[in-house]
Amino acid sequence: MRIVTVGAGPCGLYASRLLSGLGHEVTILEEHPSVGRPVQCAGLVGTPVVERFGREAVINTIDSALIRLGTRSLELHRPGVAHVLDRTRFDASFASGLDIATSSHVTGVRAAGDGTYRVDAAGTVYEADLVIGADGPRSVVRKSMGFSAEVRQYTACQERIVQDVPDEHRVLVEVCRPFFSWAIPEGGGILRVGTFGRQRDLDAFKEHAGLSGGVIERTVACVPVGKAQLVRGGAVLVGDAAAQTKPLSGGGIYYGMCAAEFLASAVEAEDLSLYPAAWQRAFGREVSFGLAARRIYERMSPHDLSRVFDVLCENKDRIEDEADFDRHSSLARLFIGNPRLFAVLGRYLFSMFS
Repeated sequence: MRIVTVGAGPCGLYASRLLSGLGHEVTILEEHPSVGRPVQCAGLVGTPVVERFGREAVINTIDSALIRLGTRSLELHRPGVAHVLDRTRFDASFASGLDIATSSHVTGVRAAGDGTYRVDAAGTVYEADLVIGADGPRSVVRKSMGFSAEVRQYTACQERIVQDVPDEHRVLVEVCRPFFSWAIPEGGGILRVGTFGRQRDLDAFKEHAGLSGGVIERTVACVPVGKAQLVRGGAVLVGDAAAQTKPLSGGGIYYGMCAAEFLASAVEAEDLSLYPAAWQRAFGREVSFGLAARRIYERMSPHDLSRVFDVLCENKDRIEDEADFDRHSSLARLFIGNPRLFAVLGRYLFSMFS
């Protein structure tokens, strides 16, 4: 089968590698001049990512998190709970041996009428039996092929700065809607600081956190949150193009890499409908929970948010023991039956569905 993958991020590369290993003819079209650049990700992942997809790109390990809401804080500890990736190295680890056409900006995808597809890129037309849209939040494949989607885009900005920190294995998270701000140590006196919002929001966070180191690199990214149709004819979406992200954090590497495996299995079985079915079984409820929790979080008053933070602080030991980095619904057990939160969360749930 002739397959064209649009986008050489980790999900597109991994799906392409799996499908190439099954004997398919795979061509990858990447709009940028090289794989893994520019970096548009905080690069903090849970242990399952490095256990399943390799540790070669890990440059630091995180053992704790300091979470702040205003002047209050909660410090959580769990050795090796997360890992900091060199994203360029991580992406490149999946690229070896693949047919990748860089500087190939895709402008459109269309059905040819004979069961095949045409992909227009940089003046060249590629023919394909299957098109994989792994081309990010503003996917050209999704738009060209008319995939249905309910996706909200959030802007995030990040800097790498030279900054000494007291603990190079602890991340700082400052609660601020619509998501949060972060400071992630790479090690060696380099810190990744970012926020969801504009540069002025990042500058305000840095000032509040006392981070004044020199800027090495700045990036701006778009983070998709929501749901999208995964299969339409002989075209499929994976990764950010499919909004396969955690609604409460925006992270998408783990979900997207798992989706690439589901997709490859469906292609091998010659039944693309198996792909969305596998995705739904693995992550459907998790994403639905996250979307509902996000709507509550964004609507919550500062007073009610403070009350939720109180309960988190009181349940510090349970969070350290039970919380799952990639499955945020694990926190729901802390709230079920808690009388202090029932009135708060119940009120917001009622307003959402009334």
